[in-house]
Amino acid sequence: MSFNARITMPTEAKAGEIVEIKVLTRHAMDRGGQSDGKGGTVPRKILNRLTATYAGEPIFRFDMHTGVSANPFVSFTTRAVATGDIIFEWREDGGATYTRTARLTVT
Repeated sequence: MSFNARITMPTEAKAGEIVEIKVLTRHAMDRGGQSDGKGGTVPRKILNRLTATYAGEPIFRFDMHTGVSANPFVSFTTRAVATGDIIFEWREDGGATYTRTARLTVT
């Protein structure tokens, strides 16, 4: 399954400023259940959780289910507290995880 994520956020912010983070994920979000043509069924293969951590603290969690469309888009905010990486982690059915990192410089 291919995976790609576009993270849009400012690279710099002033201390205490509210920062908007937008994440567009490219993923088919296959609900499964259809015939695989060999007498079996295709297993469900969706992203089931997105988490984001910043300065060592969780700042966002999104639990996804089969009702979430392909290529999910989310937007959330956080307060700029310190220069550091925001780490995004997606968990997929079957145990696969995907990680991306974006740096926020606080002035």
